[in-house]
Amino acid sequence: GGASGGGGCSSPSADGGNAALNNLPPSFPETKVIQLGSFRIGIIGGHQVVPWGEMSALAMVRRRLNVDVLVCGWRRKTGVVEYEGGYYIFPGSITGAYSAHDPKVNPSFLLLAVQGTNIVCYVYELINGEVDVSKTEFSKEQ
Repeated sequence: GGASGGGGCSSPSADGGNAALNNLPPSFPETKVIQLGSFRIGIIGGHQVVPWGEMSALAMVRRRLNVDVLVCGWRRKTGVVEYEGGYYIFPGSITGAYSAHDPKVNPSFLLLAVQGTNIVCYVYELINGEVDVSKTEFSKEQ
């Protein structure tokens, strides 16, 4: 039906249209903090950090979450960065999905080996048909 509220094109409801939102599946939290060994690790999508990818903005999030390591998934570049006393891990894209920021995205993933006060981060990246593995190690002072 038309604008009478009975069909596909309806007028706004008394609740401002929020009834449809109440039927959405639950969403994931914006942030997650976990403890691995002696490390507090924060996990974020990264889309909520503005400006995107700016290390000073990510450092503010890391400090706010009070974590040693921040895993940020927004960017398609893979790697580990040490900045202002914290570690930032960018896992990249396991499928190599297109990114508007970088059209040449290599499929990649990370493996974190956490043991007490040490982390070894292995980065696996498919580059020109070959698997490249790099390793970054860092430790936490007690």
